[in-house]
Amino acid sequence: MPALSSNLLIIDTSMNACTVVVQRTDGRIFSQTEMMDRGQAERLMPMVQDVVKQAGLTLPDINDYACVTGPGTFTGLRVGLSTTRALAQVAGRDTLPVSTFDALAASVKTSSPIAILIETKRSDFYLRAPGHDDACVSAQDLKTIVQKDWVLIGDAVERAVRDADLFNKTIIINCPSAEALINCARTSAPAILDPVYLRGADVSTSRQKTVTIV
Repeated sequence: MPALSSNLLIIDTSMNACTVVVQRTDGRIFSQTEMMDRGQAERLMPMVQDVVKQAGLTLPDINDYACVTGPGTFTGLRVGLSTTRALAQVAGRDTLPVSTFDALAASVKTSSPIAILIETKRSDFYLRAPGHDDACVSAQDLKTIVQKDWVLIGDAVERAVRDADLFNKTIIINCPSAEALINCARTSAPAILDPVYLRGADVSTSRQKTVTIV
């Protein structure tokens, strides 16, 4: 394998997992993935330190930092993005954004058109589909959007098939593969890491009456 131009570190906390990947300039790959609904903030830095050490590197050896920017869980995205930004800023290195949709698409091999469905933890779905803008859609929307010859991939496909009464072939993917993350990061241009949410935050309104002091 020809030598690569940089030691690359990738962080993905966009879905129900915490993933850290390091690819050295000699092409060797080191990675850890832990499935978790919560707790990424506590596990991420220890995992970064472990994977970097396994790769025989130290953080100053990392040339580029990549992070999955979403869509995904609000808390998970914030954890991954803030950690990646901090590491890159301290080291004076570039940051490379990676789309969750792109990484999931790169994780499968199929000749059929694909629609990607990511869990929102609500009644709706994050969707990327041929001929449509990336969006947050309802089960009713899926009934009109999804075509019979599409393969559905992602972590929300089982719920989508059930809720929208679909009969498509499905490929369940709970998080992108290390190789897919690397391929996406290596072809990404340096940029500021901004989260991709596709839906507004769930904000609760206090039921307490506002007291006005005059």
